[in-house]
Amino acid sequence: MAIGIAKLFIEPPTKATSLAQELINQAREKLTDENIQKKVLAFIQAIVFYKFPNLTLEEIEAMLDLDAFKNTRLYESIVAKTKPKTELETKLKLVPKCVDKGMSIQEIAEFLELDVETIKKYLQEQS
Repeated sequence: MAIGIAKLFIEPPTKATSLAQELINQAREKLTDENIQKKVLAFIQAIVFYKFPNLTLEEIEAMLDLDAFKNTRLYESIVAKTKPKTELETKLKLVPKCVDKGMSIQEIAEFLELDVETIKKYLQEQS
C-alpha cells in the first residue's frame, strides 16, 4: 500500500482517481487499527485534493466515495474555510461591496437587516 500511495503522487489525474479508490478500499479492508486507517485515508484524500485543485469538495467526495472522510480533521478544516459559520458572517461579507457602492452605514444596516453598531464594529476591524 505504501508504494501505491507514493505512486499516487506521480500518476496523471486520469489514473490517479482509480488508484486512489483502490488505495482507499485497501486501507478500509487491511488496516484494522481505526486511528491508523483514518490517518491513511486522510493522507490519500489530501493527495487527491492536491491533484485536482479545480474540483470542489463535493466533486471529490463523489469521485472517491468519501463518506468516511467527513469525520476527519482535514474535511472539517476544509469545510470551515469554505463555508460561512453564521448568517451574520455571510451578511458581513457583503459590507465592503456595499461601501464600494457608496452606501452609508445606515443604508447598509437597513439593507442587511443589521444594527448600525455591528456594521461600524466590522468596518473598524477590517481597517
